[in-house]
Amino acid sequence: MSSPREEMSPLAREDVMSPAAATAHNVDYNAIPIKTPGQIAMMREAGKICAQILQDLTPHVQPGVTTQQINDIAYDFIVNKYGADVDREDLSGYDSSEYACISIAHNEIAFSGEPSAIPLKKGDLFGVDVSLKKEGWCGDTQRMWIVGDETSSQARLLTAVGYQAMCLGISLVRPGAELQKIAEEVQAYVESFGFSMLRVPSGTGHSCGQVHADGWLIPYYHDPRNEGRVLEKNMVITVEPFICAGSGEGTRLSNNTRSAVTVDKSLAVYWEHVVAVTDTGCEVLDLREDEDVTFYDHRNHESA
Repeated sequence: MSSPREEMSPLAREDVMSPAAATAHNVDYNAIPIKTPGQIAMMREAGKICAQILQDLTPHVQPGVTTQQINDIAYDFIVNKYGADVDREDLSGYDSSEYACISIAHNEIAFSGEPSAIPLKKGDLFGVDVSLKKEGWCGDTQRMWIVGDETSSQARLLTAVGYQAMCLGISLVRPGAELQKIAEEVQAYVESFGFSMLRVPSGTGHSCGQVHADGWLIPYYHDPRNEGRVLEKNMVITVEPFICAGSGEGTRLSNNTRSAVTVDKSLAVYWEHVVAVTDTGCEVLDLREDEDVTFYDHRNHESA
């Protein structure tokens, strides 16, 4: 079920924003801004727009539609329908907005796929990450689709596990929670199905605010970057575990959007929400209509 691939010319590994980009944004990756209720309200409005755009795109995700067409439709929604600004800077500071207004996931392309004239096929796994700014504040959310609603059993399970891994992460967000423990629980859940956490530059969660990543980078697997980091009320972070059906090794290509791909061409998926830490848990700022992010743990429902 492999999608056609861009030229495999890997970039050097980049796990944080370039020094020049970090300086331009005044980002300290050892800190995380605490948002005011008013600032969270602005991010909630940006999140509502992101969620609605994914709803608006759903009827267009069909066999035969090209990823370029999806990109163009998304641009019309972001800019013309909702009056927002495209925000396509990745965690390394690379801005691909000249080439794409959304981040595309497509089978082994985990994120930042380059829009093309290649049509979607029945059974493909396809995802769109909408990142935008509305009145200076960021929204950032991602969902997956099974194109044509039919695919292999492995692909269907991977998609479901990816969603539930995000739900698990969301369920663990609260004041006093240690990021490393959240990441380890998410990793253990994914690996219990025989899947892997995808390790690829820029493939992490992050804090979010007036720039796409305004502080901490958050891998949803055991990682030194999570050590010693404890959540507090009014922090705003993304929950987005990147997972795959293969080894977990990823790389970035040297195409226009610097696509992230699995090295072994295995399927990859992720889902994403932005959450604000509350007194007792968190608020999802970009929940879609009728969406349920309750974590269902099969391990607590297995027969003895």
